[in-house]
Amino acid sequence: MPVLDLNDTAAVKKYEEFVQSSPYGQVNQDLGWAKIKNNWEPRYAYVTDESGQIIAAISMLLTQTKLGKKFAYAAKGPVMDVTDLDLLDQLMVEAKKALADDDAYLLRMDPEVAYSDELNTALQEHGFETRNRNVADEGMHATIQPRLNMVLDLTAKPDAKETFDLYPSKTKSKLKRPIRDGVTVRYGSDAEAMDAFYETYVNMANRHGITYRPKDYFERMQAAFGDNGIMRVYMAEREGELLSTGIGFKYGRKIWYMYAGSNDGPTYYAPYAVQTAMIQWALDEGVDLYDMGGIASQSTDDGLYVFKHTFIKADPREYIGEIDLVLDEDAYTTLVRK
Repeated sequence: MPVLDLNDTAAVKKYEEFVQSSPYGQVNQDLGWAKIKNNWEPRYAYVTDESGQIIAAISMLLTQTKLGKKFAYAAKGPVMDVTDLDLLDQLMVEAKKALADDDAYLLRMDPEVAYSDELNTALQEHGFETRNRNVADEGMHATIQPRLNMVLDLTAKPDAKETFDLYPSKTKSKLKRPIRDGVTVRYGSDAEAMDAFYETYVNMANRHGITYRPKDYFERMQAAFGDNGIMRVYMAEREGELLSTGIGFKYGRKIWYMYAGSNDGPTYYAPYAVQTAMIQWALDEGVDLYDMGGIASQSTDDGLYVFKHTFIKADPREYIGEIDLVLDEDAYTTLVRK
């Protein structure tokens, strides 16, 4: 049955292996992600071919809304080529079965597939609601995941062995500055490494007056992915003093830089040293992409863009955005359209 039974050990293993080996796999679609988002309810569905091999999968997490209806979210999913709309339709049949007893009003997906007018129109013709350029005026957080992402294509320089091989002399000199200032970088994936990250994460959030996640969120992250080679915490230090950190995930075709932090006071360009080391990780692992995540706009007014543009000279990738399978029109109108 293409609704995953979590009590079926063989089926779970088969599902995990598909998600982890698929070129469309994302850490948010891994079964371990539900352990981090433990206040959401997980549901899983998939499609098999004639030989019984999984060819498409979707990991969904559900939460309650103010109307009493549930919201189902497949973060960066589904795991498949979303441009194959016939296969997507098949997967939605199975997803509806998985959600049949949940009174969900919506299944939202936001795969990392390039935006095009043609795909956007085709999705709408297949009955989906899409949220992309039509909500762009609402800013970076109009969608759950940013639609504009800075992604370094490592296949463009297949002979590169070191991070510095990727850049011209001017950029290379800037990236070497923290080294000249005595900054060193190490990585770990244990509780101590996560403690170091959380210190810098909280300090940075307080400095900028923004909210931050509780520590147990990251403790669950470390428990889920700290022992399987997927997650690393990079720590930049100088003379024994912790300056900056970053968390990255190796999954599918890429390494994704997801969280960062920095302590107060002089940083000696330590955040640049963290990125240099994490890109080196991507080169060492032979992945295709290094993903620095989202930006608000391709503008020098956006600090995120300015920092990330140091490492990624290409234009940001624009993704299709949110693909909504509406399950209850009235609730969707009240909670989304209005």
